[in-house]
Order: sequence, then C-alpha cells, then structure tokens
Amino acid sequence: MEEEEASKKPSLRRVLAKYSRRERNKARDFIHKLTTFLSREYEGYIHGFEDLEKKRMFNSSKRHNREVAKSDWKTIQSFMAYKSKAMSLNPKNTSKRCSRCGMINAPKGARCECRGCGLRIDRQLNAAINLYLQMEGLSPSKGLFNELMKAWSGFTLTGEEANEVSYELARSPRLVNPKSYASLSKTT
Repeated sequence: MEEEEASKKPSLRRVLAKYSRRERNKARDFIHKLTTFLSREYEGYIHGFEDLEKKRMFNSSKRHNREVAKSDWKTIQSFMAYKSKAMSLNPKNTSKRCSRCGMINAPKGARCECRGCGLRIDRQLNAAINLYLQMEGLSPSKGLFNELMKAWSGFTLTGEEANEVSYELARSPRLVNPKSYASLSKTT
C-alpha cells in the first residue's frame, strides 16, 4: 500500500519542471504584451537594441550569474523585430565614450566624468545617448549634445534633469535602468 501511495505523489523534478514552465510562460506572455504595446505606441519608429552577448557578462558572483542567465533581452529584441522595425547596435564603448566630445574614458561606478570636456553623466544615460547617435549615424559633438539635452531636459530615460549651466545631470529618486532598450527614431 505504501508503494502505491508513493507512486501517486508527484516527483520533485516534475513539480519543479511544472513551476519552471509556468514562470517561463508568464515571462514570455509579459514580453509579448510589452513588445505589442511598444510597437503600437511607437508605430513607424525604428527600435534600437544593444547586441549584447550573455557569455561575456558572467563573472564570479553566483547571484549576478543567475540574473544574467534569466534575462530575456534577446527574446524582447526578436519579438520587436517581427512586430516592428528593430536594429541591433554595437555596444562597444557605449558607456565609456563621452556622448559630448567622443573621448574614451574609464568610468567607475554609476556616474562617469569625461577627462576631455568635464561632462559628468550617469553611465546608463551616456550609453543610451551614444546608442542613439550610433543609430542615427552621427558622431558625438558639443553642439549636438546641447541640442539633445535641451530636448530631453526634465524627462530622460534615467529620470534625471539637465543643469543648463554645467550640463551636469543631477540624480533624482525616479531612476530607471533602461538596460538594452536604447532608442527610437522616426522613419521617413
């Protein structure tokens, strides 16, 4: 009798597989809804994504490696590609290159300071600006940077505001981490 009852109990592997499948399906459903919303909201735009490779992102931190392994940005990119116009962008030096003067720096931490022009900016925002410039086929320049900051003043991807005097971006509590979704460009 005990053998019959034991055989009726689901194995731990089966239960784990069931809940893992549910989690995967929920994530996939969310990604479908997100990409559908973005493609409808920004119809006629080209969506730019960093062409990141997971294998280069793993390090000695077990927690970090789990987060990288579970991330689905390639799925988001592929879903956007068939629902709207999307392009892959080279991520090389996007957070290191100054978006105002083009100098390659070695930033440490969340903010970077350019040795060439003195710009202090959030690394994520700097990368987003550089990806936008790459998508448009433009090179960093002081005049172009000033125009971008005027257009984005008070409402940027990271929730930071531009100080017109020093072009320093002051951190606000509404910080948003954009990860790989870089920019939008209206098609003509």
